[in-house]
Amino acid sequence: MSGAGAAGRAPAATPKRRRPDQLPGGHHGLSPEEVAASQRTRIVEALRASIAEHGYSEASVADVIKRAGVSRKTFYAQFADKEECFLEIYGERMGRLEAVVADAFGSQDEWVASLRAGIAALLNALALDPAAARLCFVDVLAAGPRAAEARTAAMRTLEATLELTRGAAGDGTAPRALGMSMVGGLGEVLYQEIVGDRTAELPALLPELMYALVLPFAGRDAAERELTRPRRR
Repeated sequence: MSGAGAAGRAPAATPKRRRPDQLPGGHHGLSPEEVAASQRTRIVEALRASIAEHGYSEASVADVIKRAGVSRKTFYAQFADKEECFLEIYGERMGRLEAVVADAFGSQDEWVASLRAGIAALLNALALDPAAARLCFVDVLAAGPRAAEARTAAMRTLEATLELTRGAAGDGTAPRALGMSMVGGLGEVLYQEIVGDRTAELPALLPELMYALVLPFAGRDAAERELTRPRRR
């Protein structure tokens, strides 16, 4: 009889496995602030992974909460919507790129050499991290009006970092619109290359980009020298 009873019982449910970065249930000794910080980090990383796999438009909140191991209520306690979460990722990634460019630009004394170092650093950083490149120059365009404002601010920061309104003259007399058009053109080139799955080849564009950026300030001779300059590894 005991055997029959055992045979009639439903098999025990397999316990759900906890993610390595997921907090254990019950009393874990963490403060509510620490719990919220852990949840926020998991949500951000989940959206980053979902965007890398599907693109911004197809990265759903449902996919994010599944990857993060949180509830929908928890997601909306942390972020108003998907765009707000994206903005946190975009700000962090663009901040890294801006720091890399600024460090490289500041390593040289003369403007053309500084510009070359800054652009080279940007191209190399993007080539080394295709997911970040796509997020910063492609996905941001699909993310909504707040993301558009953040992109505009980031491009203005890049323009200022590269001193595109100062140029080779060194006196800041270049028209404001010139600097914005130049950094806008740079952004468009990066977009086209990344969309075309040529992110790894971006460093090879350095001579052509330098030609376009130097020409309005230093003239054709200086620009053409950039086309023939030996490339460093």
